[in-house]
Amino acid sequence: MRRGLSILALMVFLILVGAAVLVGYYTVGPGKNTTTTVTGKSDLSFKPFTLNELLHNKQKVDIATCGTRIHSAQFEQIEQQASKVRGLPLKHEVPLVSTTESTLRYELLYEFNKQSQQKQTLAAEKILKAMGLLKPGDNLEDIEVNVLTEQIAGTYDPETKVINVIAGKGLGSTNDQVTLSHEVTHALQDQNFGLTKPPLDETNLNGDQSSAVDSLVEGDATDTMILYAQTYVTASDLLQMQQEASNTSSTQLDRAPLYIRESLLFPYQQGLTFVQDIKNKKGGEQEVNNALAAPPMSTQQILHPDLYLDGKHNPRAVTMPVLTTALGKGWKNIDTDTLGEFDYQIWFQEFAGLQKSREVSDGWGGNTIQYYQGPGKNYVMPSMTVWDTDIDAQDFFDNYVNLLEGRFHSGLKKLGSTATSYLYQADGVFYYAGKSGDSTLALQSPDRATLDTALKNYPQFAPMP
Repeated sequence: MRRGLSILALMVFLILVGAAVLVGYYTVGPGKNTTTTVTGKSDLSFKPFTLNELLHNKQKVDIATCGTRIHSAQFEQIEQQASKVRGLPLKHEVPLVSTTESTLRYELLYEFNKQSQQKQTLAAEKILKAMGLLKPGDNLEDIEVNVLTEQIAGTYDPETKVINVIAGKGLGSTNDQVTLSHEVTHALQDQNFGLTKPPLDETNLNGDQSSAVDSLVEGDATDTMILYAQTYVTASDLLQMQQEASNTSSTQLDRAPLYIRESLLFPYQQGLTFVQDIKNKKGGEQEVNNALAAPPMSTQQILHPDLYLDGKHNPRAVTMPVLTTALGKGWKNIDTDTLGEFDYQIWFQEFAGLQKSREVSDGWGGNTIQYYQGPGKNYVMPSMTVWDTDIDAQDFFDNYVNLLEGRFHSGLKKLGSTATSYLYQADGVFYYAGKSGDSTLALQSPDRATLDTALKNYPQFAPMP
């Protein structure tokens, strides 16, 4: 489920990114009506149960009943203004609920601790550690929860159709009001296109496709937020926002691993660029509406909007053999997903530098990655990628060595190579790479025999050198 969380520091950052555009285009908005009435139940203290009881005894926090419903003329004005700026009708009022930060944190933790979500997070953690994008002792769930709850400003929940704001943050400053325009845009998207229905919410979307859809949705909301500020925020209020930004820290975001940090920022930053690009090159807001009805299906299309607009560059399917039978008793596939152009870009940036990352990732055509868990700590992780051309496949084949060298330095040992394959070892793990036409295979396992067994299921690639 898309949570629609807005991190206050991130929202301020994105406004300031557009500061050069905003300055000189501000108009004084209507007078602010600060008359606000509050109804509903007061916040619970949560003293009757602990966090452990909440998560393991399946107790559920219902924000709608734990929070306080706000009836605000100012918020109603923000709704109407955001609707006008975005060009989408507000079909019905969006409930605004004020709650404590601890309540939203409980809700987020509850979502993370659902059995299906735990399995997904654990599988993603294993893949990221195998790729070197997380350290062996990192806990992916802890990192994500800490970052997302560091400075929550508010969230639109497409399941309950409610905007939740932290008590004391919701309407207290111009920045809070601009952030609310972002959340109202999510409500407008939901009312007009359905954030919990196909094509924006499909159960069979892979990770790269989900990132692309999220980038469209968040990019649209961020673009609307900036247009809202251009239209309704004064120059003096902008200066105040800049002052608030200078006093805002994002410790958890700053200390997060590069891949996690960039993954969280990507939908807002690159999604904004994507939305603005398709608006400028095509039919304005109508083109964004068209995209919400037929969203991009890869981060490649987000990174290169022209590839989305021409309608000819959808990801190619990559079919992988099932290895459980060949690997034998005690083996199971715990994840099958897709590494997109964004994933390759950050992976190579981490270990081979920014220039190499762009050289390699630009030729991406499609991917499937699998993770098989075996007895004990044994595993095997095959990743097969198709590239736009044979030359692009060769670029990956040549530069994957540079990635391994950047990751392991002097600890990397070459075991053998041919014109279309090579094998290295580092930190007790074997790394194979093979090239066949416009396809490549990266295969790794801590056990040489397991690697040999897996490779036999890919006869198009050269055997172990």
